Amino acid sequence: MDASKTTSKTSSLKALILKAWRERWTDIQWGINIKTILPRGVSGDLYNLADCILQQAMVGCGANQLVISYLKHSLASHLVSYAAVLQRIAKFDAFHKPHCILSLLEFLESFLDSVTCRGKMEEEILAYAVSSIILWLLQVYHYSLSKYPSSNPIQSQELLEKSTSLLNSIVHTDFLLAMFYLAKQNDPDEYNEVTKKCQEITAFMMMNTQFKPPATIHETLQKICNMSIDKIAPLNNKPESVTYCLQALVAINVLSNPSADIQQLSNQFLMVQRIKGYTLSRLYCEIIRAYFISLNDSSKDASRQALWAAFTFLKVPQVIHYIHNTYGTNNKDGDSSEVIESFEKLLQSTPLLDIVDTKNCCNCVVSLLEPLVKLNVVSENHLSYFKQKRETKDLKLQKFEPMGLQGSVPSFITRAEPTLAGLLKTMGGDFHKTLESFFAMLCQIVGGTTLDTILAVATVEGKLKLFVSRLIKFNEYALLAASEKGASQSKVYIFDMSFLILCSIVQEYGAEAVLEDNGDSFFEQWVRDCMVHKGVHKSPEQILQKCDPQLVDIFIHHLSAPDFDFKNTNLKPHDLCMNVSGVIKEILFAWEHGSISSADVKRMLDSLRQKMASLAVCASVWLCSYINVVHQDAFLKPINMVQQFLAPLTEVEISQIDNFKERAMLMCQIIRKMQYDIHPPSVPKSKAITFSHSIVSRQPILEQLHTVWEDVKSRGYLHIDATHIVQSLLNTAGPVWFVTNLVKETLKFCYQDDLDRSVDIVLAMLHLDIENCTEALLLHVLPQYLYNAKLCEELVEPQCATLAKLSVYCIYAALEYSNSTKASISRKRRHDESEDLDALCTSNKVRRLNDNSSDSSSMYYTQGQTVTGPLLKEPLQSALEMLYKSFSQLAGKNGDVTPQTHFILEFLVYIVQCGQERAQAVLQKMPSEIVPTLIKALPDSFNIGLILRLYDLSTAYGRRDTARDLCLLRNMRLRPD
Repeated sequence: MDASKTTSKTSSLKALILKAWRERWTDIQWGINIKTILPRGVSGDLYNLADCILQQAMVGCGANQLVISYLKHSLASHLVSYAAVLQRIAKFDAFHKPHCILSLLEFLESFLDSVTCRGKMEEEILAYAVSSIILWLLQVYHYSLSKYPSSNPIQSQELLEKSTSLLNSIVHTDFLLAMFYLAKQNDPDEYNEVTKKCQEITAFMMMNTQFKPPATIHETLQKICNMSIDKIAPLNNKPESVTYCLQALVAINVLSNPSADIQQLSNQFLMVQRIKGYTLSRLYCEIIRAYFISLNDSSKDASRQALWAAFTFLKVPQVIHYIHNTYGTNNKDGDSSEVIESFEKLLQSTPLLDIVDTKNCCNCVVSLLEPLVKLNVVSENHLSYFKQKRETKDLKLQKFEPMGLQGSVPSFITRAEPTLAGLLKTMGGDFHKTLESFFAMLCQIVGGTTLDTILAVATVEGKLKLFVSRLIKFNEYALLAASEKGASQSKVYIFDMSFLILCSIVQEYGAEAVLEDNGDSFFEQWVRDCMVHKGVHKSPEQILQKCDPQLVDIFIHHLSAPDFDFKNTNLKPHDLCMNVSGVIKEILFAWEHGSISSADVKRMLDSLRQKMASLAVCASVWLCSYINVVHQDAFLKPINMVQQFLAPLTEVEISQIDNFKERAMLMCQIIRKMQYDIHPPSVPKSKAITFSHSIVSRQPILEQLHTVWEDVKSRGYLHIDATHIVQSLLNTAGPVWFVTNLVKETLKFCYQDDLDRSVDIVLAMLHLDIENCTEALLLHVLPQYLYNAKLCEELVEPQCATLAKLSVYCIYAALEYSNSTKASISRKRRHDESEDLDALCTSNKVRRLNDNSSDSSSMYYTQGQTVTGPLLKEPLQSALEMLYKSFSQLAGKNGDVTPQTHFILEFLVYIVQCGQERAQAVLQKMPSEIVPTLIKALPDSFNIGLILRLYDLSTAYGRRDTARDLCLLRNMRLRPD
């Protein structure tokens, strides 16, 4: 507006005020006459109307109440804004006029409860105004205090009490407090002035012993100085009394990523702590309980028990040590107070500790504390204290008959550590000197349960890949030694044993986990070209292409002879392994055509396994690949050939062939797993071999899921056996089917405890592939419930909030996973260059979403500056954007309240509650129109704590929208019912 017009209009207003005062107009007359200067809909703030009135009212020693009544009328009739009046009062610095100050305080008291915004222009100004009036009230208090009691003590006391009462009203009015918090974010310098004035007042009151301050002033000043969001608007997060998440998460983690490093595992546990709102001591206790429950589940199987024991007694102390060093606190003795508290809580789980102690033949609490003492997390005194607490229980425990590892399980793990270190050292040295002794050591560890324990320790300590790479070098050296002219049979057995151990490891952990990408050793080439492992199948024709027809003919010729011996063949062990596929094919086809008898087949197969057990494995690889592609009618003979390799050992074989028992044990284990993988038995055995990469049952997959779910319901937790079935279901049916059916099963529950348990266990299951499962949930499953009329009926409480909670949990879990550097390296998914560039630029962009409404600036993405902490990456970023677009359409723009409206609100509430400092990373893509739409529909469900956390207050955009939403909520509350 033109400056001259503004001046002219302001002059006219001043003249009107003088005329009104001279003629003693009532406030009604004032309201009629002011309209001659200010047209309808024009705010007096444009012409400083509040300023003009107050200037005139404060001319004398006391305030002119008639002129103040004009300001009251202007405020009531929306001619001036509350922000403008507050700012004008805050400018009055004539503190030597006590009557004027008192009148202003009384005037402020009259409208403070009604302060709000009535127009868009006022929203941002009001925050400054509230901050200004707080500073002014503190100045009034300070001035009155400085004059007390030298001037009029009664008047000073009244000023002190009035200003205290007003300050107290402001800090106990959530809307005004939120506005003050916004002002603090916007202008830290002014807030520093406020806190400085508070400190001056406190110091003054302490010095002036004659003055008795109002009772509430100290609390009020403290609240003004401590303006953190958790102090002014704490979230009422009640931690769940029981959690099911960590046990299920641990069970899934050990299955899907056993070699995860300490940082990766700790970050996952800390993510659970954030979304659940646990203390560190509760987190430690839940982690230990989770591992103990699964350790108990594993006690029937020695190899599983070894793995779980290694995780429990080696990795858990390291995880606790890492989290403690990063976030923990020490008590006066230097011990971790959270860890000690967690063990106190753990001792309350007496039945669990009793059964774990019994099945593992040890005091598990002490076995966990001992490494924590070495890591300086707890002291010897606390170790003795907890040892004494459990000793009385241990004496009464009846030992079960051992089923897995016999003897103290932690001692197995403790003994395996130096054994592993010795093996690695030996394999890193000169094989020429250690070949025979190392072979003897391998035979010894394969003969007992030591190999499983050593592999478990290597896995937990992250040394499995190193162990495999050195064993491959040993296998290569043994191959060269066995290939030399006149080499003894024992050198062939050395190659055989190391080959079998390597096969067993690859079969158990997968080639990607343990082998280098482009290894050029014989074993690595054989695995790439031939071996069936972890669901990777090869074509039988592809395997045969690696065979040399001439060598196959020589091999068959010698194998057909009754006195077959490799010394006469001049074939080297690796030639035999590569060409046995061609030999076994010829034997099978000859048998099928009746050229040879079943007795001949048996004799030749027995000869193969007796000469080298690895030949039986290589032959079974081709047979299983062949079974995988032929018609069911052709199964019988190849299956029988595989079964012949698994025939019980004869006394002659055991007594006359060196170390045949140990090698045959590994051979049978490898072949049995291969056979089961290709052709599961129709009747499940009592101790079935389970695979996570294939269909493990002839049941329909939905029935398998129901079986797992019933087991979860009856046990109350996820048994480690069920994890294999769950992974096979995900790999068989894909993320969309998997997530859809898990959500269906979850929403069938009615009671809150059942729903909470289900959400926790489903979240853990989705960690088998958290990124793709979260994407499936956001892009495929949630839209079904939001748009499908039949499924919308299921969005009732408490199921609606449960679905929102599961969605939010998955988002934060996927966010944690995508920002884990180790996970990013291990993933093989390709990214476009544009994605990587986008990720780099994201933090510097302000993204806007085109809006068709008249105010296009109301829709934007709050991304004004660098976002600290984790960043949204693909595919989570796109999935969230799509979901937010759906929310914009469904939030209820006409004020309609639908099940979808409640779901969207619950979703945002959980984002804020569970995310803490990570919430902004998830909310940055949310269109700003969603929140006001929800406030209009469900005003009673909002509070200032929620609104202050929905936007990034470090940006001007975020503060602007927060002010808008706070004012909208305030107006909705002030509306007459």
